[in-house]
Amino acid sequence: MSSSIDAESELKSLENAMRDFIQLILERKHGANWMGALKVTPARIEAWKERRTIEQARLGGKALDERLLYYADFYDIRSILRKHWDEGFAAAFGDLRTTEVFLEQMEKLRDPNAHRRELTSHQKWLIAGISGELRTRIVLHRGKGENVDDYFPLIELARDNLGNFAPLPNGLKFIEIKNVLRVGDSVEFQIIATDPYGADLKYSIHRPGQPYDWSHENNKTITFDKADIGKTCDIQMMVKSTRGYTAFHGHDDLVQFRYTVLPAVG
Repeated sequence: MSSSIDAESELKSLENAMRDFIQLILERKHGANWMGALKVTPARIEAWKERRTIEQARLGGKALDERLLYYADFYDIRSILRKHWDEGFAAAFGDLRTTEVFLEQMEKLRDPNAHRRELTSHQKWLIAGISGELRTRIVLHRGKGENVDDYFPLIELARDNLGNFAPLPNGLKFIEIKNVLRVGDSVEFQIIATDPYGADLKYSIHRPGQPYDWSHENNKTITFDKADIGKTCDIQMMVKSTRGYTAFHGHDDLVQFRYTVLPAVG
């Protein structure tokens, strides 16, 4: 059954997971300038830059991760963990020596794989086991005390020009509006939102069931027509980041206003 183990994929998955985790832990400790606090020699930094240049030439303009840490190998990862162990890694991995042994094994097994020498069955199982164990420890640690709001944009205020707003002090984001509207009335809507990473946001102000109207404009005026007549004329105000993931299906946060719309007078 070892033939079903993709050793190269397991090695890459662990390398990338460890790189991401190093950045996460050191960013928490040192902030945006965490790379400046990294305890590595100038020679290793130059080696990473050289690897990046080689990859850029090899891929010929294809998408490439520009983060310098992504060109660190298992030797570098092991060294970084050892030098920064008490800055947050001990809480995730427990015992330094055990972690070092795991990474030493992966470093040794990376070499024959890199040179396309066939790995034995037990070596493939060892790679899969170590990769799974360390990645599981990362996942478990990241889940402890994690505040999900640290990852997604939030609507701080959604309002109309009639004086209605949300969220309410109790956090409620679905608001039944007391104002009664008539066909032909126009209402202005505005969304104020923040992104934890300070990234640009997109907004959509629309009726449920209609296509989202994503743009960088955080305000919109809607004129109500005959199709809106009824006690449940809802307007949704959504926000999302420009990253490749969202908190919910297609959006990061949502506020919904429900209006009663009556026919025009006369």
